[in-house]
Amino acid sequence: MAADAMCAGASDGIKEHDIKIPKCLIIALCFGVAQFLMPLIGYFVGYAISDIILPYIPWIAFAVMLLLGLKSLFDGTKDLIVSRREKKNGENNEENTEVVSKKVKPLEIFMQSIATSIDALSVGFSLVGSLPVITDAIIVFTMIGVITFILSFLTTVFGKFIGKYIERFAPFVSGLIFVGLAIKFLVEALA
Repeated sequence: MAADAMCAGASDGIKEHDIKIPKCLIIALCFGVAQFLMPLIGYFVGYAISDIILPYIPWIAFAVMLLLGLKSLFDGTKDLIVSRREKKNGENNEENTEVVSKKVKPLEIFMQSIATSIDALSVGFSLVGSLPVITDAIIVFTMIGVITFILSFLTTVFGKFIGKYIERFAPFVSGLIFVGLAIKFLVEALA
């Protein structure tokens, strides 16, 4: 269940390659909390509305990830065009050649954490019958959240380190990761 959050975390680290460790922890915490809360919400909502909402979960995740991916690709293309224009006009001096790291904004982190964990709602729905005791369900959802936190933190830090080496292409790499996740959710929606 943590795989999507890990990819998004790595993408954030690549995009903001000068990201600080506390921000990596915040990103991982957002993913972990979302992966804990979504199945918990799904568990409590249960089968009452699962038949209504379940078919739309992959479509919602697809739309959010596609928008994030396209935005990142657009931003990267815009920056590349501006950089080439400045170089052509001779405005690009030695001090200005360093690529500035893009910041991952709080709203973006929130959207990623929701989009990567929205399919966990269905896990909560499906566990209603197999985990009838609420404490057992909370233990399972806590384990999911903690594992997601740890793995997301590690991949965000990993993305930070490789982001230094691919900084010029970082928006394209992160954009392609998000588009790839969107395609994964689309395949799930169509299946």
